Amino acid sequence: LIFWLLQHKLLIVLNKADQFHKIHDFARAYGSLCWNLSKVIPRKDLPPIFTMSLPSDTSQKTSLSASLSDLEHTRDDVVEQVMQAPKRRIDNVITNLYDSSATLILYSKIWNDVVAKYNKEW
Repeated sequence: LIFWLLQHKLLIVLNKADQFHKIHDFARAYGSLCWNLSKVIPRKDLPPIFTMSLPSDTSQKTSLSASLSDLEHTRDDVVEQVMQAPKRRIDNVITNLYDSSATLILYSKIWNDVVAKYNKEW
């Protein structure tokens, strides 16, 4: 239940993917992450998993790091998502205000009905 309330605030990151020496190791780590997430997240579909790497260092290249060059773009996507946090905060405040006003309207209607009912009886 809590995940449903916070899913727009959660970014799942598999970092240092370029540190794996074999693609098989990366696949096992990714599969394990997905398996464990499926056990704690009560959804059919998993949220997006951002697979990232550390900034490139040309002195430490593995056979896998050459095939994962697009991970640098994922880092940019995560930074962009994090930079949008203030915008999400404003959206949350507006949503909370809307929900609170709807609750207040409901309470006022109930109060008016109760007052009208007891005024007729007295």
